[in-house]
Amino acid sequence: MTSMLYRGSVKNLWGPVKLGSEDAVVFEYTDAYSVFDWGKMPDLLPKKGEALAVLAAEWFEKLESPEVWKEYSKTSDAHALRKANRFGGLFNEVGEELQSQGLRTHYRGVCEASPVSVQNVEPKRLAQLSRPAKFLAVQQVSVVKPQQAVIFGRTVPDYQATRNSSLPRLVPLEVVFRMGCPPGSSLIERAAKDPGYTASLGFPDLVVEPGARWNFPILELFTKLETSDRLLSFSEALAISGITAVQLQEILFKTIWVAGILRFWCSQRGLELADGKLEWAMAENGKCFLVDAIGPDELRLMKNGVQLSKEFLRGFYRNTSWYHAVEKAKAQAKVQGIADWKKLVQETPPTLPAGFRELASQVYLVLAHELTGQRFPEAWSLEKVIRELKIAEEQRAGHA
Repeated sequence: MTSMLYRGSVKNLWGPVKLGSEDAVVFEYTDAYSVFDWGKMPDLLPKKGEALAVLAAEWFEKLESPEVWKEYSKTSDAHALRKANRFGGLFNEVGEELQSQGLRTHYRGVCEASPVSVQNVEPKRLAQLSRPAKFLAVQQVSVVKPQQAVIFGRTVPDYQATRNSSLPRLVPLEVVFRMGCPPGSSLIERAAKDPGYTASLGFPDLVVEPGARWNFPILELFTKLETSDRLLSFSEALAISGITAVQLQEILFKTIWVAGILRFWCSQRGLELADGKLEWAMAENGKCFLVDAIGPDELRLMKNGVQLSKEFLRGFYRNTSWYHAVEKAKAQAKVQGIADWKKLVQETPPTLPAGFRELASQVYLVLAHELTGQRFPEAWSLEKVIRELKIAEEQRAGHA
């Protein structure tokens, strides 16, 4: 019987379901949102779930198509990416593989109804839907969180069970790609503190400064399954994930190609892709495939300098006492060596004003409408969303 396997802060997981001989689960994209690793926030953003599901389905279907990759390879954007490549033929070979095979993902289709309301899940292609839906069928992968161990009185994550979980399994890393340094980019601060930081990532000549842009994205690695995202070196990433150096490099190269084609698709709609994150799983044959989601919660999109992402919501909360309590708790937990920093926060996050809540919902709707062509009658025009975001930013700056 299909039941809820996991209730997340923004997505629910239903299963098990069978698609032929394959084990699968169903993602339910909800209207909830999360910021600063807190989990589910107090408001709902109407239609957010449908917008994210439609956008993820559109991009997964395109990424899986060799023909789409062949067309992209002919563009000036792809040429600029190849020209900026400093890693030799191995990177180009990955691009040729994508043109011949497409990108493997966990996506299996869109479900028009909740998996608990039907006996058999029959996912469809996005073009077959008569209206937007918020359920995606995906291949099931093992997700085993690290156990919390104590060494010398400090709580540390023990990844042994994670590394040894059954295949296919989630690679417990967030791979962050950065096309530049927009306002709010944490890369600027890290590079300022450590002049050799970008060299440690394989980019010794990269100039990191506000407003910088690059044809070839820089990559950073963070933990995926801990209570707060933690920056990792390549060696740390290998140690916690249990994958080989060859497999990690394949993930990195494919992330760069995906980042490149996403940037191209966004630019065709007049949008700039500044940075984003991808997640991967490892198959039985030792090859990686793309998992989780692709959308505004994973990407920082901009138009005329205005950010069309969760940064709008983060900006609102940065002016609250709750946010300062969260930052203080994280710092205190780090000093004390404890993992659960949330128990140190005595405040609850405030609700959004009605106008902010509606505008946040519209950010998701207009992006899904612009980037997929799917109809969302409730969506404002992109120009109106940009205008209202500018007004909200001016108001927020005035109260800072």
